[in-house]
Amino acid sequence: MLKKFSGLIRTVIRGKQQPFEARDVTVQDKEYVLRSITDEDIKELIALEKDVYQGEVPWTKSAFLGEIHSPIPHLYVCMTYQEELAAFIGSRIIGNDAHITNVAVKRAFQGSGLGTFLIDEVERFAIIKGCITLSLEVRIGNRDAQRLYRRLGFEGRKVRRNYYVENNEDALEMVKHLEVAK
Repeated sequence: MLKKFSGLIRTVIRGKQQPFEARDVTVQDKEYVLRSITDEDIKELIALEKDVYQGEVPWTKSAFLGEIHSPIPHLYVCMTYQEELAAFIGSRIIGNDAHITNVAVKRAFQGSGLGTFLIDEVERFAIIKGCITLSLEVRIGNRDAQRLYRRLGFEGRKVRRNYYVENNEDALEMVKHLEVAK
């Protein structure tokens, strides 16, 4: 606990939140806009969660607001296609770890490379911030996501029992060791 707290203190002291520059990106021949998540996006984020999680909403409005306005260095970005929210990802930095808090791709856009693109974006952010690991939790039953994360270099670390409060499902904690820029 003390180790995590001291990591949090170091993170807040050394890390200033830099503005994210929105840009056009091409993924599998489709043009998207990659930009920071704003307060105005939250209603759409929750709708996207309902689409992905069969009606469940793992994150509330207040959870999103707390993350995007946190003093802790973070990256919360979304991708839009013709002004439609297609995907988003969130991460925060604690100590030397960039932790992916949430990643979701609307079902209509799944399989189009957006999840991989967003994870790569967080990895670039983590390396710039001097992180040595990238971590996340994934539902134990979400084999497709686990395959994707393993393909991207993540390894299973441990099972966290009853991690998801809405149904007490276990989570697999996964980590990727980053190549630090020299």
